[in-house]
Amino acid sequence: MTKQTRALPLSKTSHVGLFLSAAFMSALALWQWLELMKVRQGGSAACSINQTLNCEKVWDTAFAAWVQSTLGLPVAAWGLVWGLGALAWAAGLCFKKNPAWLGITTWGARLWALAGTLSCALFAYVSWQAGSVCLSCMATFALVLTYAFCAFALLPLYSHLAKNSFPLASLLCLAFVLLPTALLQPLGEKTLPPPPSPLLASGDNDSAPTPAGYPSATPPSLEDFLAGLDTKTRSQLKQARAAFLAKPGRPVAAPTPGRSHRQAPVVLQDFTDIKCGHCKTAETVLAQLLRSVPEGSIAVEPRYYPLDRECHPSSVSPPLLLPDSPPKGVQCSAALAQICLEGAADFAQLRHALFHMAKLETRADVLAVASSGKTSRAQLEACMASPDALTRLYADIALAQSHGIEGTPFFLLNGKPVGLVPSFWVAMALAKGNAEHPAFDTL
Repeated sequence: MTKQTRALPLSKTSHVGLFLSAAFMSALALWQWLELMKVRQGGSAACSINQTLNCEKVWDTAFAAWVQSTLGLPVAAWGLVWGLGALAWAAGLCFKKNPAWLGITTWGARLWALAGTLSCALFAYVSWQAGSVCLSCMATFALVLTYAFCAFALLPLYSHLAKNSFPLASLLCLAFVLLPTALLQPLGEKTLPPPPSPLLASGDNDSAPTPAGYPSATPPSLEDFLAGLDTKTRSQLKQARAAFLAKPGRPVAAPTPGRSHRQAPVVLQDFTDIKCGHCKTAETVLAQLLRSVPEGSIAVEPRYYPLDRECHPSSVSPPLLLPDSPPKGVQCSAALAQICLEGAADFAQLRHALFHMAKLETRADVLAVASSGKTSRAQLEACMASPDALTRLYADIALAQSHGIEGTPFFLLNGKPVGLVPSFWVAMALAKGNAEHPAFDTL
């Protein structure tokens, strides 16, 4: 007797559940990927609320780095791959009247749901290990589990599926992984962590050994410095110089009291946010930079661009922080604390401590570090609540926005935006600010 393949039971419910969960999963994964791109460019993710509710900590785990380096796409992109595949299997189930195709698509949806469920369990463990709750990841888990319920509970029983459907479904699942991966590979490169700085090839600590091709002592001339660079660094410097020359010149914004002396031929203004990981790296790069160029050849001015609505005005909404009202958030507190410490003899040490503190979660943490030097906590708090400190912070934000800032860290060299290319900064210091120096012709 020939076994009859029954029609798909509860087809409307299963289709709605499969389609909606897959569609929402695809949209959420795409949003997460865009947020990751923003983070890699120095911005802050909307899902990073505090140290506990923080998706960035999950994205920066060793496991996430291994996934991207091994498979070519970040975790968020794999969520998009899964969502698109889930949509494809849901669409395939529309052809349920064909017994052979019904078996393939049913097995395919189940295998896809199983892979997604196991991945969610693994990512949940990684998130727990990182001590972070990723709200967007939890939404992902819910959508994947909804899809899995529809695939296993609402689709036909195994006995009603055509023979040989399982191996064919497995092959199609593999194709659904390989094809989107190949297409999305170029976009995956945009979320790679930035390469090590030429000044910090061995890490971001102050005692990092001097990398190959970089002089261990202050070079006597620009020509000697350029001659000692390797091919890759020379190319980066050449591109940075060309971009610098192409930008129109603007007067360098006047410094506020307590900031670096302006008699140096090169003024490098550094806009940072205390929660920006790349700003932490840049802070150490700048510390090494100042030890690698002739004294007085470059002035580094700290500037601030905290990405927190509490003190960050925008065209959409005004800041929540007003004069005489102390900041509550970490980012605004750290920016105002640094402004109030400018001019202090131990400013550099305290700034370094703020950026490198392992746990900086509250305003109290900021105050504890910032007041650990020669400035008392009472003096610091009074300054941070003053209209003058807030005015200086808003001036920094306005200056960065006038130059088209897109994220932190952000640098202005003699009034022109430049990238994080320390070799170009050193070269400009040795050239005394002259980007047209004849020695650059050797590049």
